[in-house]
Amino acid sequence: MVRAVDGRGPKPIHRSGHPEFVELVAEDPLLFLERGQRLFAEGDVPTCMYIVRTGHLQIRSGGVIYEDVGPGGIIGEMGVIETQELRSATVYALTDSELVEINDARFAQLIARAPSFAIAVMRTLSRRLRAMDRRDRTP
Repeated sequence: MVRAVDGRGPKPIHRSGHPEFVELVAEDPLLFLERGQRLFAEGDVPTCMYIVRTGHLQIRSGGVIYEDVGPGGIIGEMGVIETQELRSATVYALTDSELVEINDARFAQLIARAPSFAIAVMRTLSRRLRAMDRRDRTP
């Protein structure tokens, strides 16, 4: 596997999340993944995004690892923002993990409750797109 490049050499781009995200969804139902289990695959139709409550997951496409995501991190945010597009990567659980599924309605509720949540999602999306752009420009 090849790690996505961020300009300083191959490595995971991000490994931690926003602890306050876990607090926002503390009462929401959990989705459990066992180590090695796939959350979704590149090309799947998106229906939601996820907040990682516990554990670590990996975002990858083909042989390229884009990011390792831990507690408080978000996964699949493009699936809530661009519902007409297919998933752009595959996500696997690196460890046993607990996630909270965030559909369109819950996304709107979280933004109303904590507007900073929307900014954090946009920053994550922007950071990931910039990293992919840098990777694509690297010879």
